[in-house]
Amino acid sequence: MSQRLHLAWKQLTFERMKLLTALAGVMVAVMLMWVQLGILASVYDSATTVHKHIRADLVVIHPLSENLGKMKPFSTRTLYRFRGHPDVTQIGEFLCGTVDWRNPETGEIRQIMVYGFDPEEGWLDLPGIAENQLQLREKDTFLYGRNSKNVFGPVIPWMEEGRSFGVELGHRLAHPVGLTTLASSFGQEGGIVTNRANFIRFHPDFSPDQVHVGLIRLRPGADVKEVQEWFQKQLAPEALVLTSKEFVEFELHYWQTNAPVGFVFTMGTVIGFFIGFIVVYQILYTDVSNHLPQFATMKAMGFTDNYLLWIVIRQGLLLSILGYIPGSLLAIGFYKVIQIGTSIPVAPNWERAIFLLVLTSLMCLMSGAMATTRLRAADPADVF
Repeated sequence: MSQRLHLAWKQLTFERMKLLTALAGVMVAVMLMWVQLGILASVYDSATTVHKHIRADLVVIHPLSENLGKMKPFSTRTLYRFRGHPDVTQIGEFLCGTVDWRNPETGEIRQIMVYGFDPEEGWLDLPGIAENQLQLREKDTFLYGRNSKNVFGPVIPWMEEGRSFGVELGHRLAHPVGLTTLASSFGQEGGIVTNRANFIRFHPDFSPDQVHVGLIRLRPGADVKEVQEWFQKQLAPEALVLTSKEFVEFELHYWQTNAPVGFVFTMGTVIGFFIGFIVVYQILYTDVSNHLPQFATMKAMGFTDNYLLWIVIRQGLLLSILGYIPGSLLAIGFYKVIQIGTSIPVAPNWERAIFLLVLTSLMCLMSGAMATTRLRAADPADVF
């Protein structure tokens, strides 16, 4: 095995320019796959940030709601029908929607996402909310999302300087009292958190008798699935009752099936795979063709087809490893650029690294296997 590996390495390094071309192709393919899958994962993570931080056993939504940015309100009377169940200990209202934000520096108006709920009840455990409960009791106050895009103005630098300033929100003057870690996403450029009363002030057309998301807490030891099924039978078709995990899946389902981003970035990954496959195949096929007399000589000496085929396949494996490492490092650098430019948190993880290493190895193995088609048919008598 070591002999074949040594021979494969000698074969690869015999012509340095071909080796560099092949490595460049693998690097580009690896980098493209890293970036595409990284952005796709960040879309899903940022879209479900709020969902994952909601502390409720059951979530109640309107059946026609599409995702958190397009929630259809329903009557609070439907929600408070839960109150009579013996396993229910607490009920909360969660409001969400966009509002006009006037940039305090330029005057430009943008749409920003607003989440309204009672912060003292701990329904959302994002950083900064518990620490600013008292400030959020005040009229026209809010917490600003750290990852909001710069289009909303220099809010964070001004707050860090301790400057006192107001922002026009829905034709009202509001004041930021702290920061939280809401993530911007492809659907929203930024977000803020406030209490329920302030949300209604920012949305004067919204009825106080309506709610976007109902939150339910159950007593310790209660059977969540049993309570969910019981209420779903009682409330259908007025409302949809979900567990907290199902609420996350509800959002993911929208982005995976209804939004085009999933298809676009998946296709980008497939394209990256085929770019690397074609480059490596062309290099290995040319290498086999150029050294066909030498391979034919080895066959005449008694070396089997499998022995020679594994030499070429090992060349593909060597290319996958040599191209994967620098391609991954370049991709991590691009992650930083994307995060700075878009405020969307894009980060590598070990699961993606292992998956792409396997995918890169498969790409090069397939290229090597296809490049050996001419080698199988080579006859020493024909070559000489």
